[in-house]
Amino acid sequence: MLPLVIPRITSLADLVRIAAARYPAAIAIEHDRGRMSYGEFWDGSLRLANALLARGLKAGDRVTLFAQNCPEYLQSYIGLQLAGLVAVPANYRLTPLELFYILDNSGSSCLLIGEEFLPHLKQLQENGKKIPGIVFVFGHVAYHENAFERAVAAASSSIPVRMTGLNDPAAIFYTSGTTGFPKGAVMSHAVILSRFSSWGWRYGITEEEVTLVPGPVFHQSFGAISLITLCVGGKLILRREFKPEAALEDLVYHGITWAFLVPTMLGDLVKAANDGSKTLKLPRLRGLMSSGSRLQLPMIEGFETAFPHASLADSYGWTESGWITYCAHDEILASDRSVGRASFGCELTILDEDGQELPRGREGTIYACNPIPFLGYHENQDATRAMRTGHWETGGDVGFMDERGFLQILDRKKDIIVSGGENIYPAEIERVLADHPKILEVAVVGVPDEKWGESPRACVVACSGESLTIEEVVAFCDGKIARFKHPRSLFTLDALPRNSMGKVLRRELREQFWNTLKKLETQ
Repeated sequence: MLPLVIPRITSLADLVRIAAARYPAAIAIEHDRGRMSYGEFWDGSLRLANALLARGLKAGDRVTLFAQNCPEYLQSYIGLQLAGLVAVPANYRLTPLELFYILDNSGSSCLLIGEEFLPHLKQLQENGKKIPGIVFVFGHVAYHENAFERAVAAASSSIPVRMTGLNDPAAIFYTSGTTGFPKGAVMSHAVILSRFSSWGWRYGITEEEVTLVPGPVFHQSFGAISLITLCVGGKLILRREFKPEAALEDLVYHGITWAFLVPTMLGDLVKAANDGSKTLKLPRLRGLMSSGSRLQLPMIEGFETAFPHASLADSYGWTESGWITYCAHDEILASDRSVGRASFGCELTILDEDGQELPRGREGTIYACNPIPFLGYHENQDATRAMRTGHWETGGDVGFMDERGFLQILDRKKDIIVSGGENIYPAEIERVLADHPKILEVAVVGVPDEKWGESPRACVVACSGESLTIEEVVAFCDGKIARFKHPRSLFTLDALPRNSMGKVLRRELREQFWNTLKKLETQ
């Protein structure tokens, strides 16, 4: 009998360890405040792990991260893995109450928070909400007793004893829920290693990479790209926010080789690059990738004009299954701007309502099968069962595959609003507006938006004798849900359309606004 072999690599932290040992003096991250080498990155990750363990945290405890982009955020992600803790990245645009829901639902024992969001904690405490007993603050060490920098500096840099394995939870990514409350998708170390490795291979990310990351790393997309780059020993240009002119400067000055951008960012970058006032010399730029909504033809043509020596790629997926397709530059137009074919290691199928596989060309619900599935939703077995059929998982989107296997999206989760790369669920907004004293009924749908792709519109039946303005609606939402979820327009009607069972016909509402756009485009 062969001897039992214990895996040497059981987490992303192991890959970063190898990269740091190979390139200790190389720049891992260049950011708004300076640079951080691989040696410094690894040392800080080790010290954070030991600082948290010294405060009594145990393997499997959850730690919420609530901050804007900074190198300490990524250090924390690796440090949590080293300590056997579970990372819970939270959208920093959330309101205090939305943040509290995630803290409470995940059972987080610790919070790592940006100093600019400390008022969130103060508000929660004033309202009697319990916050985690351990809080580290990303910010100036002189101003905060529990400053991340102080805690890390005082901790040991030894490698902690590994208390978790491949199948243990590594992270919980919260995704907005159709019931109005987010669901926490639990990822094991095996899931993350498998997906990040396959994505890194598919996107060609190597130690030669100089990757621009201008989007929030709490998102699985930008976070994944950042961590993949660090795992292979590449260089990360990390920005706190996206500004198209600044991004163009980064492309030139830093010799960016590759970047992921949501369609809104990509469109703004292409527009800035084609304004005619500048000549771009980008000998190292090999490509850009996007994901989130169908790429528009003018954007593709603008990209080819602005970046003639680079390639454009598109992808598609959802939080629970990750990116499941890939569409190379020469395939985008050749496949009628599809989102591509199944990505490396992934299988796709289209099922009908009875769970039966449909032939090519027939529309139905899109399902995917990854080599290693996510563990399920945190403390929500019903939701986990609902999104699975056998070994298949679905995000609920509707589409079809052509004879060559290219996937076309027909309906984005039926109700979901994809605005500027952010997923917004109508139920979250409706839950808030249902309490407005002037509103009798409300349904929220996505409508065309020139800048954001689509944006939320509140379709409202007002109480008898009442009238309502969009300003009133937005003011009522303020502080209850994140501002990017606020309705941007208002539509009043006498009654919401319903079927024979009383269910609101949301698609009927949505289609009248999109059909109006189609008529304008054909005139």
